[in-house]
Amino acid sequence: MAKDIKIGCTIYSFSYFYDLRLMDLEEILKKTHEMGYEGIEIVAAQMTPEYPNISDEWIEMFKGLLDKYNLHLVSWSAYVDMGIHKDRDLTDEEIIEHTTRDMIIAKKLGADLVRTQHAIGPKNFRAMLPVCKKLGMKLCVEMHAPHHPRVPVWQELLKIMAEPESEGWLGVVPDFSIFQYAPHPQMIENYIRDGFRKDKLKKAVELNTAGKSAQEIIASDEFTENEKTMIEDIVGHYQPKTTLEDLKQLIPLSPYIHGKFHYLDENNHNPSIPYEEIIPEVQRLGFKGYIASEYEGWDEACIEQLERYVKLLNSLF
Repeated sequence: MAKDIKIGCTIYSFSYFYDLRLMDLEEILKKTHEMGYEGIEIVAAQMTPEYPNISDEWIEMFKGLLDKYNLHLVSWSAYVDMGIHKDRDLTDEEIIEHTTRDMIIAKKLGADLVRTQHAIGPKNFRAMLPVCKKLGMKLCVEMHAPHHPRVPVWQELLKIMAEPESEGWLGVVPDFSIFQYAPHPQMIENYIRDGFRKDKLKKAVELNTAGKSAQEIIASDEFTENEKTMIEDIVGHYQPKTTLEDLKQLIPLSPYIHGKFHYLDENNHNPSIPYEEIIPEVQRLGFKGYIASEYEGWDEACIEQLERYVKLLNSLF
């Protein structure tokens, strides 16, 4: 039921203000609380200056800020950073070592879970189960567009999550980008800026929303080579392979959801992701946990957009 769902915020949403040093961490947490959010996710590599070597002093400082602004740390967002070494990827042992370190930090901070990426791989994901149990911490992998439940690596990961010994320890964080069916307004502006003629773009987007392939769209009109390349991009990124039916598999394995969005209009409507269909289904399936807004506009509109997001979820609840 709706009362079991809480509204959180991935403070990565404030990247524009944080990266330009227009707001510091405390100012972001204060604003998050004022907008009505109850919990947060922090991207460790972005907003923890000492990462990956987090001191106890920083941990106590951050916990103090959470208490001050009545915010719960839902998720410590970790990366499997394959670019640490210039000449090679991380080994399996290093992936496990780095993920374990993040889980220890998250435990000290009182987080509910650590959110990692599919790059952890099924083998290492399963190998983390004893660590999860020892620390009493959940480890969840984010499913982000263009991925969907039928991608081979996800078939393996979901199988591991569904194993009885993994229940309550290993899970998935569905990102609502997996339902995005059309380019959002910022991308429309980008395509036009990059030379896509407005009338041709409108037709291409309409055909994409109707489920036409890139080849079918290209054959429907006279497009330039540049426009053809952008049509491939539109179909690749904005024609979801995930359906509401897939939530029946995902929600039982999910303690946490990423509420991805790039734009909400003045009526708090998202023109690219069908929130009015997704949220009722998430409720019907009995989800209990946080849905965390994740604004990826990277601009000064983020505060207004995050305020609209709270209104959107409350209206759907």
